[in-house]
Amino acid sequence: MPSIRQVLVSTVVFAMLPTTLLKGASSVVEYIGGTVKSIPLNASGSISVSDAKELRFIYGQSVYKIPFSQITGTNVVQGEGRHILGKIPVPSMFPGRKKQTLAINYKDAAGANGTLNFELTASEATTVREGIEEKQVVAQSAATQQDPQDWWGDKYWKTKHNQAMHDAVTVGIAPAAPAAPATVASGTK
Repeated sequence: MPSIRQVLVSTVVFAMLPTTLLKGASSVVEYIGGTVKSIPLNASGSISVSDAKELRFIYGQSVYKIPFSQITGTNVVQGEGRHILGKIPVPSMFPGRKKQTLAINYKDAAGANGTLNFELTASEATTVREGIEEKQVVAQSAATQQDPQDWWGDKYWKTKHNQAMHDAVTVGIAPAAPAAPATVASGTK
């Protein structure tokens, strides 16, 4: 009886162990091309969107950083699947681990357009894309927030708060030309 329990327990452990290891394992992100020349082709590393201001690609001992404000768009493209004899597609045993290409479009500080293309798993591609979009929304909302001292009525009414603005406007206006003296007609009939 103890041998049956040992076989049963070991079978359950070995059946569950590979799935837990596969879910916990972080996959490798590979840079497969783009306009950035400082990252070598086929460099393997990881992508981080945890910083509030920039996306980071960590490869080897180097880190490539790009601010979220410079990213203009992202696109996820299905990766090539496996084929038998180059023609017959083979379904993936682990669909969540299927490779996809994440293209990140950006404008650099000089205003030139650029791209970064990474190959990563489908789940990571979705996570990175959503992280970029989330950080961009936060950055845009922070940029569009108004000064708490601003008030819509400042341009209409002069108050202590906006007195300097109104004084500058009134100084900049040229005074009106003096009117000709009025003449009174006097006469008798």
